Amino acid sequence: MNAKYSLTAAAIILLAIAILMQVRDTQAATTRYFTLYGDATEGWGFTSTNITSPGPTITVEKGDTVNMTLISYDGLPHQFFVSYTNSSSPVSGDPESAVFSGTTNFEFVATNTTGTYTYRCAIHPSVMYGYFKVVPASGIPEFQPLAMLMLLLLSTSIVALLSRRKRQP
Repeated sequence: MNAKYSLTAAAIILLAIAILMQVRDTQAATTRYFTLYGDATEGWGFTSTNITSPGPTITVEKGDTVNMTLISYDGLPHQFFVSYTNSSSPVSGDPESAVFSGTTNFEFVATNTTGTYTYRCAIHPSVMYGYFKVVPASGIPEFQPLAMLMLLLLSTSIVALLSRRKRQP
């Protein structure tokens, strides 16, 4: 009987792992929203009161749609881009906004290659830059509750099996 319960517990564990992997692999990309304030002498910030150089790190999952609201805080022209080669000017394939001197919206799809890249202003690249981090799918904590639910179900099933085994003569 002991082998029967061990085999059942092992099957439940393998099933839970398979389900978690399937959920992780089929995780749909999502849209992430960011607002960046730009200033030619100060850098970038998520608000007008925290503009720094380097600017804040932007973290997304691979393949996410990134929706940016870009605001020229100093009223000067700027052009936001993400450099997947970490250069100081955009190259072919880099997401690149139009030049703006007020407020503009810019949307692009993040690369499917994880890593840390640089975002910049093409007009003021030495001051207006920051880091654009692409993590694996489910690498951002908001997706962890599903994994925790699966682990809770798994542990509950194992406890139920073990307590049932102890009650049998």
